[in-house]
Amino acid sequence: MSNGKAASRDFWCARPEHLTSIPLELWRNLTQTTTDNQCSVRAAPYEHLTADSILEYFQGASNETDGERISCSGYEYDDTIYGQTIIAEFGLVCDRGHLMSIVEMCFLAGAALGSVGSGWISDQFGRRHTLMGFALIQGVTGIALGFVTSLELYMGLRVVIGFASMSVAVVSFVLVVELVSGRYRTIIGILNILPVALAYILAAGIAYVARDWRTMQFAITVPGLLLVTSWYWCPESPRWLLAKGRLDELCQLLERAASTNKLQLPANYRKALLVDGAESGEPETAVSVGDVFRRKFIRTTLVMIVVWFGIILIYFGITLHLSNLGGDIYLNTVIAGSVESIAICVSIVVVLKLGLRINLFLYMVVAGLSCIVMNFVPDGNLWLIITLAMIVKCCVGACNAIIPTFTAYQYPTTMRNLGVGVGNFAAGVALIIVPYLWLLEHVDQYLPMTIMGIFSIIGALSLAILKDKLSKKYRQRKQAKQASMYQNSATFTNNKQHAAMENDNTKRRIGSQYPYEAEEPAGISNIGFAQNESIFL
Repeated sequence: MSNGKAASRDFWCARPEHLTSIPLELWRNLTQTTTDNQCSVRAAPYEHLTADSILEYFQGASNETDGERISCSGYEYDDTIYGQTIIAEFGLVCDRGHLMSIVEMCFLAGAALGSVGSGWISDQFGRRHTLMGFALIQGVTGIALGFVTSLELYMGLRVVIGFASMSVAVVSFVLVVELVSGRYRTIIGILNILPVALAYILAAGIAYVARDWRTMQFAITVPGLLLVTSWYWCPESPRWLLAKGRLDELCQLLERAASTNKLQLPANYRKALLVDGAESGEPETAVSVGDVFRRKFIRTTLVMIVVWFGIILIYFGITLHLSNLGGDIYLNTVIAGSVESIAICVSIVVVLKLGLRINLFLYMVVAGLSCIVMNFVPDGNLWLIITLAMIVKCCVGACNAIIPTFTAYQYPTTMRNLGVGVGNFAAGVALIIVPYLWLLEHVDQYLPMTIMGIFSIIGALSLAILKDKLSKKYRQRKQAKQASMYQNSATFTNNKQHAAMENDNTKRRIGSQYPYEAEEPAGISNIGFAQNESIFL
């Protein structure tokens, strides 16, 4: 969105009110003899000059006065491509130009906080209410942004909407993958990011038509508000309901889903849930952030930090720099969104065939090499630069869709939220760095692309030390292990139930009242959630 609302434009010192009749080209030729400094004009008694006398004055001015310059009292902007942007609205040029990076950082800092905090909030209050609550905050804040006239207030609201927007993205991912299981979890997890790519295309069209940042702000906010209307119909995560012991709500949800999909639930599914809830009723060991850095998981966690950081650095680094690549920014954005959408859809097929890890590796290597190669493109080869940028956008867009699912597979259930949260925190750090990354162009014009390329390649190489837990061989080994563990668990449970009945132990009433055969799967797996299918599809 910031490419349209905060796009850089050519600007010059504004003409005094009594000299606005002077042709723009003449004004710039007379007052700004060089293009190196757009923030000052040649010194002259402008308050005493008229449209007729200004040309005569500068023609008779001595060479000594040519070097004397004064700061601009205001600025005018080129509106041939863009309409009113926040740069023009708040005068974020020259001595205030550094504020533009801070404005962008406000949104990204909020997004960084949202990526970490939303997981805990959704664990406490549920996926559904957290998702819709932040969607409402996002919509209300978006409308408020369209009315602000203060830069300070604008920056504050950008932090809020950044937090809310990232929370919506993170919690929606958690919700959709917890509604399904098996291979569908991979498919849905990747498709969850597809609307982002499609939004780039729509945003380019909106920006082209609106040509005003306030109009665009309202236009991109309305769809988010419409999402809130589905609050009543949005299902809660069945896994979260089971974890919280809210079995009545879970049963209602399962029955509604089965009815919608015209499927028949097992006759004893309520008993299975009760048994599962009773057997898991013992308090779980508290899991802290430090657990993901213990010996068993520290290698996985460090790799995930590097990979998430590299992907987000290059993803938003390219996205926020589209307006500076050359060519038509609207066309560039449409092409970028289109190739990213195609890449996301294609990646699903490839992931199911080759696995998650090999896809991430290939995409990150290609993206990193393309960034580095862009530094060697001769000046004037605009379409080659745009082509390489689209390759980067395509590859890193697929990575951005795959990495949440890949990370979720690397941790056990009790640590999955924390593992993904640590990855999101690394992404948040990258988000904060991105606006300042391009300031390194003033040090060396090749430095930003080189840094992004190197981090992408390092992230790809680090994946080599992790297991691909979606590969066919790994799944076969895991299924064999789970089958063995389940058989032992079922036998143990059956013996425990007989012992409970003989001893009349009231603490085992649930197990003795609802006995089941050893070969019959117990718990939530009995209704399809642990299989490669889901009643929600």
